[in-house]
Amino acid sequence: MKKLSVILVVLIVSTSLFAQQKRTKSFMGWHLAKDNPISIKQNEVKLNLPTTIFGLYPEISYERVLHEDFSIGASVGIGLSDDYPLDFAITPYARWFFGGNSNNLQKYGAGFFIEANGSVFSHNESEYDYEFNHDSSKDVGAGLGLAFGWKYISKNNWVGEVFGGAGRDFVNDYAYPRMGITIGKRF
Repeated sequence: MKKLSVILVVLIVSTSLFAQQKRTKSFMGWHLAKDNPISIKQNEVKLNLPTTIFGLYPEISYERVLHEDFSIGASVGIGLSDDYPLDFAITPYARWFFGGNSNNLQKYGAGFFIEANGSVFSHNESEYDYEFNHDSSKDVGAGLGLAFGWKYISKNNWVGEVFGGAGRDFVNDYAYPRMGITIGKRF
C-alpha cells in the first residue's frame, strides 16, 4: 500500500510539473484560452557575466515564468578563486514584474522587477594576525534579501537583465550581495 501511494504521488507531481499550457495574447496581456492557442516559452537559463569573467565565480540561473508578472528561479554559483568572497551559493528567488515601456508590456515576464530571495552559501573569511600569518576559515551562512532590476527579451527569446540588491545573513550577522548582468535564452 505504501509503494502504491508513493508511486501515485510521484505520478501526480510529475504530471503537474511537465504539463504544457496554451496561452493566447489579448488586448490587456496574456490569458489562458482554449480558442486560438499559441505556445509561450516559460523557461530561462542565464549566465551572470561580471562574476564569471572578473570574479572567477560562475553563476548560472534557471527561471520559470509562472504568470505574466510572476516568476520563480534559482541561481547556483561556485568560486574558483580564493580572492572572491563566496565559495558556493544557492539562491532561490521569486520575481514580480511591473512591465516596462510599451514594447515590454506585451512580453511575458519582462521589464522592471522586484525580487525576494533566500540564500545558503559558504564564504571565505581571511584573518591576518600581527605576524602576517594567513589563517583562512570557511563559514556557512543563510539569509533573506531583496533586489530590483530590469529584464529585456528579444524577438528570438534571448534574455538580458541587470539587477542589484543585498540580503542579510542571519547565521553570521553579515550581508551578502545579489547583483549581476546576465544573458541567457528563454525556451
